Amino acid sequence: MTAMSDEATAKKGVLKQLARQGGAMHIKDLHEFSTLRFGRGHREFSELMEALVAEELVTYDAGSFALTDAGKKATGSMLL
Repeated sequence: MTAMSDEATAKKGVLKQLARQGGAMHIKDLHEFSTLRFGRGHREFSELMEALVAEELVTYDAGSFALTDAGKKATGSMLL
């Protein structure tokens, strides 16, 4: 796998996990999921989540990430 496909896989996986958890998760739980599932260390996780926030697929507030409407729409086809 290339770095780009690894990144895309991790993004998809995090968005799907958020959707499975009702659309929001505490940063600690999402970091643990990302580390175990995708081998993302602290810096890589931060970069991934910053990218998802910049793409307006998730928001971050009070220690939790939540899917935006765009993020929910993006996960719709991923859950099939």
